[in-house]
Amino acid sequence: MPACRPIIILFLFLFQFVVLNSSQAAESPFWRVSTVPQWVVQHPAVASKVSDKRLPSANFLVTDTQVNLKTKQVHFYRHLRLQVNDVRGIEDNSDIKITFNPDFQRIELHHIEIHRQHHKLNRLFTKDIRLIDLETEQHNKLYSGEKQLQLWLKDVRAGDIIDYSFSVIGENPVFAGNFSQTFGLGWRDNVAQVWVSVLSPKARPLSTQVVNLDTKVKVESLANALRYSVHLEDVPAYDEDGQAPSWDNVYPFWQVTSFQTWQEVSNWAEQLFNLPEDDSPAFTKWLADLKTKPTQLAIEKAIAFAQQEVRYLGIEIAENSHRPHQPSQVFDNRYGDCKDKSLLLVRALRAIGVEAYPVLVSSYKRNTIGDSLPSYNAFNHAIVRMTYQNRQYWIDPTNAYQASLLQTIVPANFGQALVIAPENTGLTTMPELNASDNLVDVSETFRTADYQSPVLLTVNSVFTGTEAERIRYDMANQSIKRLSQAYLEYYQRYYPALRALQDIDINDDKISNRIEVKEHYVLDDFWRLEQADAVFSLYSSSLDYYLRVPKKIDRRQAYALGGPITVSHQSKLILPYDVDFSALNDEQLFEDDYFKFSATFDSHYRTLIYQQRYQNKQAAVDAKGVRAFAKLMREARKQLDISYSITNVTSDPAYQSMNQLVNFLLNKKQATEQGE
Repeated sequence: MPACRPIIILFLFLFQFVVLNSSQAAESPFWRVSTVPQWVVQHPAVASKVSDKRLPSANFLVTDTQVNLKTKQVHFYRHLRLQVNDVRGIEDNSDIKITFNPDFQRIELHHIEIHRQHHKLNRLFTKDIRLIDLETEQHNKLYSGEKQLQLWLKDVRAGDIIDYSFSVIGENPVFAGNFSQTFGLGWRDNVAQVWVSVLSPKARPLSTQVVNLDTKVKVESLANALRYSVHLEDVPAYDEDGQAPSWDNVYPFWQVTSFQTWQEVSNWAEQLFNLPEDDSPAFTKWLADLKTKPTQLAIEKAIAFAQQEVRYLGIEIAENSHRPHQPSQVFDNRYGDCKDKSLLLVRALRAIGVEAYPVLVSSYKRNTIGDSLPSYNAFNHAIVRMTYQNRQYWIDPTNAYQASLLQTIVPANFGQALVIAPENTGLTTMPELNASDNLVDVSETFRTADYQSPVLLTVNSVFTGTEAERIRYDMANQSIKRLSQAYLEYYQRYYPALRALQDIDINDDKISNRIEVKEHYVLDDFWRLEQADAVFSLYSSSLDYYLRVPKKIDRRQAYALGGPITVSHQSKLILPYDVDFSALNDEQLFEDDYFKFSATFDSHYRTLIYQQRYQNKQAAVDAKGVRAFAKLMREARKQLDISYSITNVTSDPAYQSMNQLVNFLLNKKQATEQGE
């Protein structure tokens, strides 16, 4: 399910790789060569301190970012200085790329030089500059109109220092004079000097905070301005632990914002969503038709239309990066991004007398938004909150795979949210989903005729909640034939000799939001004969993904467990005749603050049942708790499979004849179903 592009100012990513798709000759109204602005603070040059013979591919010497909010247009100044030491360093760092939006920004190039020994070689030649169309999120069906100024440096050699500076001038008018920016203070590479500063009028004080780093922000009082700055030396490389939740960021950063409260952010966003009504005839007719229906049915029709009839496509050019398009335009075009779909749904719900508001959320930060300063770039997605019969519903209009009944639609769950309502004064915490509502229930039945013949395997799986939505997504993107093949290949990882008797059967109940999938297989090598004994194994494959041990134990970041879910797996083996396994009946329980897992073995008259159940209690494991969690998880994983034997099975006089009969019947059944 697609999500809107992050609501954030994009002007440069320090170590960025971009696929180019078009080019344009030099000289453009979007850029020019100029001297460094007088207001910029010039910092002394830094030489490389690296003396080790094992040089890195590149030494990053200086990254200097200065922002001026006193100028008529917001002015971003950048100075970068790095030394390349080998072929890899040259390949990765010899292309200068500057991203900007031509609808409201322009570029000024100040200098581009290569320092080789004691010589400075100019590399700022206008004939070498190209302007590139840039749509980095085209794969997500999002279009911003951004471009990239590109210059391929010539004659770069190992040991050279690349030194260049430029400015990006202009700010999206949609921000209405407000300012919010997050500046990186650490990367995957060492940096000798990091300078970041923001110059702001005294009448426009800023709020700032540094995250993941113990350093102070320097505030200087100038004649009619305040300069906020951070200076770091010998910044180490930062490494991510992997398998961390999206909100746990290991990199240090500095947040600067002109907003003092979340209410101010809400007031700013309200102006964006408060568009004058300009309804087309078709949109007016659709609203009129909704009004003729019972209220709940009209709500369900409106939600279904926004989710399924309006395809996801974001034309986020200029102010529409944050301002939604007119609902009537979205209705007529039948496309829009998250904010477009949300405003369309809000208008429809209000037309039928239902209270509804747009809501800003973050699919990455979720419950940690409140840890940040108030800003518009804290969010990357828009949804809707509506109130019906004294109950609040949180609806994601971009989710096209939900239930059709209002009461069984899984509510959107993004943690903290900013409701765009006049009375709103801060963030709202959305209700948490219950693990018991998002269910995967897998039941495998192995039917045996003897201890050598192929075994019939039937698998019955039930999915509810968000898991039902996931299956619908799979169904929408693949045919039954391809899904059946995917299911077969999944099981063949555990049973290589598995054969499918027929395509999978899917029953989708959109009223109750329940999907049932049935599978039918023949397993040729279920039994493993060891002398006169028949050995069998049962493996709970559906739980293997959830019972994961972290790859890294000693961590700085939390370990992600994912959304709330309950997974149940039952393996039932029906034997040819009764064998007493009662002495092995057992129940194991593994539980801590983060998950609960149980495994039960039970036997009664020809039937052996191995049942397991997993449920996560939290979305992530705290870094300090990972070691104990991993230890318990390793113990739990030992219960994923069992293996037992039945002794002296080949002494049965009917052994061979039963084997031949079962094979004949199975082959005949498969041939009939394939139409042979």
